[in-house]
Amino acid sequence: MTYSAFFKTAFRRTSTPDAWQAALADRPFWSDVPADTPTWPDALIAPTGLGKTAGVVLAWAWRHAQGDPDVPRRLVYCLPMRTLVEQTADATKRWMTELAEFPGLPRCEDVHILMGGADEPPWYRDPDQPAILIGTQDMLVSRALMRGYAMSRFRWPVDFALLHTDALWVFDEVQAMGAARPTSTQLEAFRRTMGGTRPARSLWVSATLDPAWLNSVDFRDTPAVWHVPDDFPEDTGDARIQAIVSARKAVTRVETPPPSQKKDEAKAYTQALAQTVQDHHQPGHPTLVIVNTVARAQAVHAALSARSGPETLLIHSRFRPAERAAKAKALPAPGAPKDLIIVATQAIEAGVDLSAAVMVTELAPWASLVQRFGRVNRRGEYSADGGAPVVWIDVLADSDDKEAASRAAPYEVRDLEETRDRLAGLTDAAPSALGDPGDPTPVRRVLRRKDLIELFDTDPDLTGFDVDISPYVRDAEDTDVRVFWRENLDSTLEDQPSPTRDELCAIPIGQRTTDWLKALRKKDKLPQAARRAWCIDPQGRGGRSRSDKDTDRRPTWRSLDSDPWPGLVLMLDSRAGGYDPDSGFNPDSATPVPVVAQPAAPDTGAETADDDQDSRKDHAVPLTAHLGHVAAEAEALCAALGVTGAERDAVVTAARWHDVGKAHADFQARLGDADPAILLAKAAAYHRDKGRAYFRHELASALAFLAHHGWAREADLPAYLIAAHHGKVRLSLRALPKEQPAPEGRRFARGVWEGDPLPAVDLDNGTASPERTLVLSVMDLGRDEVTGASWTERTRALLDRYGPFQLAWLEALVRLADWRASENEQTAARHHDPMGGSDD
Repeated sequence: MTYSAFFKTAFRRTSTPDAWQAALADRPFWSDVPADTPTWPDALIAPTGLGKTAGVVLAWAWRHAQGDPDVPRRLVYCLPMRTLVEQTADATKRWMTELAEFPGLPRCEDVHILMGGADEPPWYRDPDQPAILIGTQDMLVSRALMRGYAMSRFRWPVDFALLHTDALWVFDEVQAMGAARPTSTQLEAFRRTMGGTRPARSLWVSATLDPAWLNSVDFRDTPAVWHVPDDFPEDTGDARIQAIVSARKAVTRVETPPPSQKKDEAKAYTQALAQTVQDHHQPGHPTLVIVNTVARAQAVHAALSARSGPETLLIHSRFRPAERAAKAKALPAPGAPKDLIIVATQAIEAGVDLSAAVMVTELAPWASLVQRFGRVNRRGEYSADGGAPVVWIDVLADSDDKEAASRAAPYEVRDLEETRDRLAGLTDAAPSALGDPGDPTPVRRVLRRKDLIELFDTDPDLTGFDVDISPYVRDAEDTDVRVFWRENLDSTLEDQPSPTRDELCAIPIGQRTTDWLKALRKKDKLPQAARRAWCIDPQGRGGRSRSDKDTDRRPTWRSLDSDPWPGLVLMLDSRAGGYDPDSGFNPDSATPVPVVAQPAAPDTGAETADDDQDSRKDHAVPLTAHLGHVAAEAEALCAALGVTGAERDAVVTAARWHDVGKAHADFQARLGDADPAILLAKAAAYHRDKGRAYFRHELASALAFLAHHGWAREADLPAYLIAAHHGKVRLSLRALPKEQPAPEGRRFARGVWEGDPLPAVDLDNGTASPERTLVLSVMDLGRDEVTGASWTERTRALLDRYGPFQLAWLEALVRLADWRASENEQTAARHHDPMGGSDD
């Protein structure tokens, strides 16, 4: 089959590939090819409406279908705004469904939206299979920095590893990325110098992109750039493409009262803007109104809804997923005009496949305005009637210096003034008339190599806080927290499970949110618990729901007693208000928030430092059998992924030893009423409150392994992989703040005490871990007569030797082998004796 036929199949034979799309599919990826062999570009610049997403996704899929050994297994599609994520995912799932007959491609269910929450699908379980991951820069870049927002901190290293290995990153709409743009180029530079045998690479895509924007302190390579359609003669002569490039969009300015923070003046502006929209609306066709803040969008939408006229639709990024998806579905389909007025924020300006007959927009930075122009007369369908009018409003008009900053928000006054100067001479906003893309957002903070190395340590400080990565993810005014609402927290706080993805609403960190949370604390008519915002305490022990099964663990919730920080997830009482399904996040709303229904399945997302979720299973598994199963899975993973040599041996060895510490009497005490003569790895009756608090079996396993090998430095890598296989014992080794000291002044850390006995364990390969007494002097800084180098010295040396990407990758392989083996054991136990014998 040709690529043209493949492309047509994806589109149900309604589209054929452009020349540039076919050329992309024909090129190999960046690999060890001869220097004169054309490969994929580093940057792709194409006007809006030319099918950039389809071009990239289907070219990647075609290379998979052809069996290209160099094609990255994971396609990571990074977008600046949440409204683009569902649209991109829906299109990609349609294409994969249509292409299901082709072997080697991801299935529809292998297209994952990464949004955080306890119910995020386990996309990471199969690193040897192709997958497509789609998310915002908040979700993806935070994970690439080992600080994934709205997810279990203990899984950070796994996501970090898989996103930096065997992956193709596509950064779409680069002009809107802000702080994440230099972060993306810095990470690319680090992968090129510290990556493994199958590193990740990046492709930057936009209609408004200057290749010079990609230069950063460590990324100085001259990028290979494709300019579409200019670099492809067949496309420059194509009538459909020319209709897009030359689509007429007459530009005019309209005078209105100025926007203001004063109530009366703000109302006058809102009413004037609503009247302007009504005056320009063309019945039977969509009109798009774009304003710069959520509050103004809500006000304009309310003003238009109160008037007689066409249906109105509000689009911004501060909705929960279900409400946001419903609004996206209400947008007019391509080629199907609808009598509708759409009021939106920047959330709609990039990537949304919408073609309005009229656009009314506030003044914005040039790169943003160019993207907004791409949502009107998108395919040139209105050009025959004289074009589609674009009406703009100067929010800075007649403002003094003091007023200008507030009117320009969330943008800089300087950027708006530059755009106003360019608009003064612009009469037509056709793509061919727009000129250069302007200047990008200034870089305020750049990720350096030492910053990335420091982020590899995932332990919080003693107060529970982490390194703030928000300056590398978004510009300061755009950073978010995620909130969700539950009922009657004054009586149900202890029973609340961690949130699902459908509950989470992203809200901005800023004065409006901070003032709202502070005001909430003063609402005397609400119960005390309903006046607070609550977050999960990762160092808590968790609890059991009073109404659910013993296996249903709940997080420990603690009150937020400070200002929120980026990436935080907050729980609020529904009586606190702050959200309306029709208008989204609104601090002025005091109406109780409708709560998203909870799934019936037991909660498994509230993992704490004292929890062992993977040890709670329906069927018991003997420890020796489990060690053998995990070692076999590790061997299979290494073979499938091309991990060889010393690294392969370390992964398999770590898998063989990873749970030896479960033989400890305090851990076995947690596994219920099983036969005491049989050491268990898994059990159905798991009593977390029995045994020693905060006991980490993986630390005991690592100590036993190092002692078995005479504390030799050659044992450091397997020992680290053993300790790290739950993400809770990694670079540092210290006691937790709430941990009780060991008696008699003995050393203690993570529930392990100096001098603890550990029984012998059969390793299921003819060898054993002999009975021994655990030694903890390795936790001390400096050298010890018995253990030699400290744990810190050993792990830092490994990080220096392998680099963060490769070390995390090996770490992830052990964890994945453990997860896979555990799932297979439970599946097999449904048909065989759970203790290892057969029913036959």
